[in-house]
Amino acid sequence: MTPRKYVPFIIGALLLAALLLIPFSRDANPTSVGKPDGKSNIQPAPGELVIDQLTEIYVNVSLPNSQFLQLQDLNRNFMMKYPHIQVKLTNDPSNGHAYDEWVVQSEQGEAADIMLLDNGWVRPFAVRGFLKPADSMMTGDTLSDQMPGLLEPLKWNGYLWGVPRDVNPYVVVWSGSLLTEAGLKAPPNDFGAYQAAAARIIELHPEASIVNWSAGDLMQQLIWLAAFDPNQSNLLNMQPLNEKQVAQLEWMQKMETYISRFENSAVDQLTVSFQGNNLLAAIIPWDDYENLSEGLRNKLVVDRENIYSPWLNGHSYAISANSEAEEEAMLWIKEITDVNNQQTTYDRSGQLPARASLYSFNSSLQTDQVQIPPAWWKKVLIAKREGNEMPLPDPMWPEKWQHREQMWKHFSEGTFQLTAYIESLKAQVD
Repeated sequence: MTPRKYVPFIIGALLLAALLLIPFSRDANPTSVGKPDGKSNIQPAPGELVIDQLTEIYVNVSLPNSQFLQLQDLNRNFMMKYPHIQVKLTNDPSNGHAYDEWVVQSEQGEAADIMLLDNGWVRPFAVRGFLKPADSMMTGDTLSDQMPGLLEPLKWNGYLWGVPRDVNPYVVVWSGSLLTEAGLKAPPNDFGAYQAAAARIIELHPEASIVNWSAGDLMQQLIWLAAFDPNQSNLLNMQPLNEKQVAQLEWMQKMETYISRFENSAVDQLTVSFQGNNLLAAIIPWDDYENLSEGLRNKLVVDRENIYSPWLNGHSYAISANSEAEEEAMLWIKEITDVNNQQTTYDRSGQLPARASLYSFNSSLQTDQVQIPPAWWKKVLIAKREGNEMPLPDPMWPEKWQHREQMWKHFSEGTFQLTAYIESLKAQVD
């Protein structure tokens, strides 16, 4: 056969080889077939998870150890549901130390993606440029289930800067039997009425205490003063005490021998005092009230009409301004603060949930509601806060609070030194 006769055969062989080699000239990854950008248009089989990239996010909290262990459990459940997101939790049980560290980290652009902030810190952090807005997380059912009284204090400059996790308001509780002996059908609503009731109780029960104050608890002092005059915006703004407040503290100094000094968490001591008709009133966080026995709670009267700034003693999740994993952070917050997880937190800690739907039996919950918070709390927390119940958006407000708290601790440990405390507050202004 002449060479010319081989030409068609050779050309045909080359064309066939070229056709066979075409599939191997593309990316060896089968998921890249079908789209010019290398991404697959083939849907994974049901139940098959295709992970393009593992993302790590960091979360800083300041919680008691028991609550941190619970959060770790919730976080493990989250990572099982979303294995492409790894979440590193860090807990600093010291609230003051945590604040100082997080401020420094935020200033240096090294803050964790998510911080669990005291509610009173959220606006100051936002004013200082430390946070990203959280509005995009509040949509649909999530938004409709929020309570305005908890959201308003987290807003500034037209944006929402945090997502509520829990709230643990201070309440004033009264001995029902001693109120009756003092001739009252309800808690006194002004300081004069309280002084008259206290005098009557001392006359009938010389060994009784007219109130319990714990050393160093500034929140307790604020709630007690506001109970008799809630229109006192100077209290939350850490401004000097007015004449009325000074007069009240001076009277309390004179009555020091009739003031007990138990810690709020001293449930046994409070129980003995109330049951023995030896304590007229106490100012305690809600979770401590729930730790009292049901029998004792039935004998106490909670002053529902004078609950001041209930949002303040609570926590909200916020996203750091320097986070590079905003979508993953928002997903984590949304999952951790869903109704089931908030119910779990309430069942274990007694701190009130931030979701309105949990204040009545909710058959749609996947988990049974072991406890249902009192329905009247929903009315309190839904109500929008008055201007005097929220501090001004002062970037240094947390530092001012900490400073006054340290002052109060100094002058209230051991014996009360209320006069010296008042003079020190005046000296800061002079």
